Amino acid sequence: MSFSNPLYMDYKSIISSNQEKMKNLRQKLSTYSDQIESGSNTILIEKEIEKDISSLKDSLNELESAYNYKNAPSQMSSNEIDRRQKEIKKLQIDLQELEKDYRKANDKKYEYKGPSMDNYQPTDEMKTMSNSELNQGLQLKIKKQDQEIDDIILDVKKGKVLAKEAVKIMDDQNKQLDELQEDIDRLDSRLKRGAKRFENYVAKKSGCCIVVILVLEFIAGILIYTLI
Repeated sequence: MSFSNPLYMDYKSIISSNQEKMKNLRQKLSTYSDQIESGSNTILIEKEIEKDISSLKDSLNELESAYNYKNAPSQMSSNEIDRRQKEIKKLQIDLQELEKDYRKANDKKYEYKGPSMDNYQPTDEMKTMSNSELNQGLQLKIKKQDQEIDDIILDVKKGKVLAKEAVKIMDDQNKQLDELQEDIDRLDSRLKRGAKRFENYVAKKSGCCIVVILVLEFIAGILIYTLI
């Protein structure tokens, strides 16, 4: 790398910038812990912290690579390179500690928050019981809980069976409705055909009546004419 590279020329400003970012990261971690304690939403600050950690890692890794003896410019003295390497290493260690603190805070956030045993007090009856009696009582409680769990599982299984039976009944009813609809459609078709036949029959009968009436009128006309 050339000595004019900003990693060499602007080293002090880069280090100062990283130190300032490290300071801000500490403050964010403190805020993050407070928000966890209060039960507040921490999604936004988590993203900020993870972004800051990643940015600092990239910057310090780049500096570490630049000040490797293989890459460092020949114009820089070995003492100055050693000094800067130590400074970079110190910042990397500080960042690792901050990252550990962040992981601890995360572990605390997602740890099981069950009932506390700090204020647990045995009952008067338990105080008079021997260890074997206490153990026997505990075993009975466990057995009772197991039985309750078995009952719940049995109820769930029964519910599944009832649900399957209900589905089967609904399927049968749907089939019956489909068959009924088919019967209705067939009956409707038959009624339409019957109505059509009746209309044709009426039409034919009406034609015959007209012919008969005309014939009778013709005969009557002849008789009247003859009589006259």
